[in-house]
Amino acid sequence: MKQGLNKWWGVHLAALLTTVGAIVVAEAVVLLVYNDAVLREVLIYTPLVTTLTADPFCVFVWAQVRRNMLLREQMQRLVERDRLTDVATRDFFFEKLMNFPDAYGVSLMVDIDHFKLVNDTHGHLVKDTVIHAVAQAMISQVRKRDIVCRFGGEEFVVFLHRATREEGWKTAERIRMATEACVTQANDEPIHVTVSVGGTLKKQLDTIEDAIKRADECLYQAKKLGRNRTIVDWGSDLSGGVTPDGFDQYAPSGPGQAA
Repeated sequence: MKQGLNKWWGVHLAALLTTVGAIVVAEAVVLLVYNDAVLREVLIYTPLVTTLTADPFCVFVWAQVRRNMLLREQMQRLVERDRLTDVATRDFFFEKLMNFPDAYGVSLMVDIDHFKLVNDTHGHLVKDTVIHAVAQAMISQVRKRDIVCRFGGEEFVVFLHRATREEGWKTAERIRMATEACVTQANDEPIHVTVSVGGTLKKQLDTIEDAIKRADECLYQAKKLGRNRTIVDWGSDLSGGVTPDGFDQYAPSGPGQAA
């Protein structure tokens, strides 16, 4: 019913069904009230009179129900979705994870490299266009059950639900490469940006705040080591390939290594 009311045909269908119900009730009342002398004639005209009076009223009522439902969905969307990027808001992200505290997977922190230069060179409108393009590139690389959230400014957090460390690394690299390949046009000038990614595992007993903090530390290392790369820290679950400081580095090869 809710999906049907999103369309006007759903309103008219609901009004029709309600009117049919009103006709049935009216006929039942007629059978109880009127005697045999006028019963047949009244039964003939009751559906017509009921339809003429009930149907417009039912259409009006269901139209108001539809209007209120759409307004409620719009308000909910304003709370849950970032208006610029159409990814989850920070409040919705934390609310979602707090409702499922034992959720586990991979947490990624993603930050656009040298973004202040984009803002200073091209202005706020182009900046917003770039942020939106990066967000869409990220969405294209995750599953429907994952959450992409605009954490603040040009920084995003991604939670990969029940992802393994291998899946987390592959997704982080897909996000990084998809962003690097993305081109935003501004005044007929192509703009290329890159992202740095930090990742860590969130176990069932971990809080999302702790997981984000560890991922943010990895992101800091990615920035420190030259940007446009993925740095992960799988903790005790990481076997082999660990650098002395506890971080594992995955950097791009070729000309895209520095941003």
